[in-house]
Amino acid sequence: MQKPYISRRDFVKSLTKGTLSYAFMPSLSMGAKFKIGKLDKEEVLNSLPPFFDCNKYIGPGFPQVPDFTEVKDLLAHMDRLGIDRAVAWHTKARDLNPMPGNEELLKEIGAADASERIIPSFIIAPLIINEPKNMEHFLSLVKKNNIHAFHFFPKKLGWPLQDITPVIRELLPYKPLLFLDCFENLGKDTADILAFSGEFLKLSIIFTNAMWPHYNRLYELMKARSNIFVDISLLHTYRTIEYSIQQCGKERLIFGTGYKSNNGASIASLAHSEISRKHFQLIAHGNLEHLLDVESPLKGNKSIEENRFWHRLLRREKIGPEIIDAHTHFCSTRFEWTDHNPGDLDYHVKHSLSYMDKMGVSTMIIAEYKNGMPDSPDGKTYLERHLDKYNGRFRGYFSAHAFTSVNSEELLPILDNIFSRSYYVGFKTHNDRWKIPVTDPCFIPLWEYADSHCLPILLHTWNTKYDAPKMLGEIAPRYPNAIFIIAHSGNTDRPDAVKLAEQNSNVYLEWCGSFVNPADWHETIDRIGNKRILYGSDGVSWENQWGHSPAWEMGRLLSLDVPDKILRPILGENMCNILAKRR
Repeated sequence: MQKPYISRRDFVKSLTKGTLSYAFMPSLSMGAKFKIGKLDKEEVLNSLPPFFDCNKYIGPGFPQVPDFTEVKDLLAHMDRLGIDRAVAWHTKARDLNPMPGNEELLKEIGAADASERIIPSFIIAPLIINEPKNMEHFLSLVKKNNIHAFHFFPKKLGWPLQDITPVIRELLPYKPLLFLDCFENLGKDTADILAFSGEFLKLSIIFTNAMWPHYNRLYELMKARSNIFVDISLLHTYRTIEYSIQQCGKERLIFGTGYKSNNGASIASLAHSEISRKHFQLIAHGNLEHLLDVESPLKGNKSIEENRFWHRLLRREKIGPEIIDAHTHFCSTRFEWTDHNPGDLDYHVKHSLSYMDKMGVSTMIIAEYKNGMPDSPDGKTYLERHLDKYNGRFRGYFSAHAFTSVNSEELLPILDNIFSRSYYVGFKTHNDRWKIPVTDPCFIPLWEYADSHCLPILLHTWNTKYDAPKMLGEIAPRYPNAIFIIAHSGNTDRPDAVKLAEQNSNVYLEWCGSFVNPADWHETIDRIGNKRILYGSDGVSWENQWGHSPAWEMGRLLSLDVPDKILRPILGENMCNILAKRR
């Protein structure tokens, strides 16, 4: 499997250390407290509204293995997920001169007789205004084809946003809607965006592919400018939809799905959000219809009648099979959350149990990456004391950071005591955060202990010098009874993670966060099978901040175009088998 090209390359590079900058965290910088309100909600959803997807594309070369080479490919994807309409641009238009690609977009939509379902978006570039004939032709096509949507991709050629100001002035009579990808347009300094959006107050701007590094800046921009919106394609973090509505209003969120590999993640996230039916309809299609002056969806609400795991998730029913969430986090401190409620562990437990009961998750395994040594006379840690009483609903990975600071002779009897009870199931590493390579000799006692007792090790992996999957190439085969769980499936280094799993039967890939690599998961399943892939959500909290939305991650998995029999082992059976190996 070749490593795919990722358009978010600069973002990925900025995350190569696999850690979070507190400057980006809404939980530490936003002032308003988030309270889970008693919004209008139905325990079971019997139908879904039409979806109008703002974030699609057609053409070769994007990603490296194209998602939608032709219009028919995009339409098939939309039909499978129940998407009514989509705004799409053409990959050939991402060039110095975008006009040939824009014209190709119109040609392909027309040839497929898809003009009602695919709304064309022209890519614009400064070059257009520099060539009078080009600009004249561009505007004639805009007028003739009633084009209202436009994309701007400046990263490749280093264009500043102000370079398209003359083009936007010419487009204002046509009520334009401008799409800006966060990874290409939203830098640390937002002064240019504030100035641009202030100059063109009648221009609506939708930021696409927003993730947690962008939240603070987006909230600030959206509060300052009523003409700035955000799509939900990559809003994969916990309760971000509710929080965004509270901060900026229900009209400011636009439905999108993004990469094909995201599948129906944002649909599931929206379905599980605690928002009213009215808000659901607005986000699913109404807000974008208003911005593009589209009168109504092509179809009405669609009942959810099928009974696959995916459809049960959408109905907000228990999914059915054994489900173990193999990668989660809880707060073990007393810090206060400003984007949720205060850091009360009992509160988070209660809310997690609600999510677990709704989906049918039997167990969450809590990953600790701080050195949570036993701190009570009975030899229990903080989390074990507080979570062991829930009869196995919560289990834990002991932080392997202890091996970096405690002499192994002192640590081994402590581990024997800890693993004599049922709460802890294995270990968790986060070498990027610790700045210690996974190959450091201090971890040899960890590998030996896990090997002796057939214990799993959940290893944070990223493409860095601390914990890239290939760094385990000599370690995994040396300890065949230890189970090496590659958290995030290697992230951008999934090809290396897959290769490691192919060569070692004690290596498993874990699901959460693997979306940063947009490669098709079908190829991964074809290569290593479904017996060595584990579901994990990276939710519900991330220490004193937050984590991923379980509905988003579960939706991305269950909406894969594979039979449920392929998904069943991934959901829980595989982790059950791992836990049964313990001795």
